[in-house]
Amino acid sequence: MVRCPNCGQKTEGDSCQWCGYPILRRGHRRRRKSEAEARAAREAQERARREAEETRRAKEAEAKAKKEAQEAREKARREAEETRKAKEAEARAIREAEEAKREAQEAQERARKEAEEARKAKEAEARAIREAEEAKKAAKEAQEAKEAKEKARKEAEEVRRAKEAEARAIREAEEAKEAKLAKEKARREAEEARKAKEAEARAAREAEEARRQAEEAKKAAEEAKERARREAEEARRAKEAKARAKREAEEAKRRAEEDAKAKEAEEKARIAREEWERARREVEAEEARKTEEARERARIAREEWERARRETLEAIEEAEKKTTEDTDKPA
Repeated sequence: MVRCPNCGQKTEGDSCQWCGYPILRRGHRRRRKSEAEARAAREAQERARREAEETRRAKEAEAKAKKEAQEAREKARREAEETRKAKEAEARAIREAEEAKREAQEAQERARKEAEEARKAKEAEARAIREAEEAKKAAKEAQEAKEAKEKARKEAEEVRRAKEAEARAIREAEEAKEAKLAKEKARREAEEARKAKEAEARAAREAEEARRQAEEAKKAAEEAKERARREAEEARRAKEAKARAKREAEEAKRRAEEDAKAKEAEEKARIAREEWERARREVEAEEARKTEEARERARIAREEWERARRETLEAIEEAEKKTTEDTDKPA
């Protein structure tokens, strides 16, 4: 075995089994080479060395191209994953916007029903007030009839009736004052209902703004998809790897900004939905309280009317009884 003069490895044969370099063997009966043969041998050796060097460089270039292709495939896979996440975020934003719109419509319908119930409660309250006034009028007429029938009663009884009439007049004045306060309270309730409607309209506008931002996020996701397709096409061209890397870095930066905008739109939609829920709960609680107060006032007015009617009937019966006794009494 001899040592290759090119790579230094031990080998056999006419050429190196490691690098392919030609091996010149020397024997005892080697004939003298001419100058031309020696030059030809040197040229052959140089040519073999150059070919071996080119082969090595070609293998290194092939390995480098394979590595770049693998990196391009991995990058395309990551971009496809980011595009999928962007689509999922877009779909989630669209669903939340639709849900906010549906909740706003439901809130509008509930507000309309509650306003209708409040109107009915106010009508019932007004009706109770009218009935109380009619009862007062009837009581007054009964009192006048009673006074006409009981003119013959003793002076002490007349003084007592006068005191009772005075107390009743005081109560009626207090009731009129309460009715005036109830009217002012009803006006304030109407003003609060108007403010609740304005809050509801504001929540609807914010939901519309969230939907518009979701549409912008969708458009940005479509643009990102188109960019990913162009990048996959450019990954096939290995010679343009340097320029493509620069463009991909810029596009990655834009995608990060678009993702940030999509997250900001989602946060705005969530805040708008929370504000609308808080306003809706406050309006519902206030309307429930007002309805309960109106019912309580109507109940009290009804009880007052019933008590006045009973007192009037008892007074009439007592007057008739007294008249009957005076008539039956012998002269």
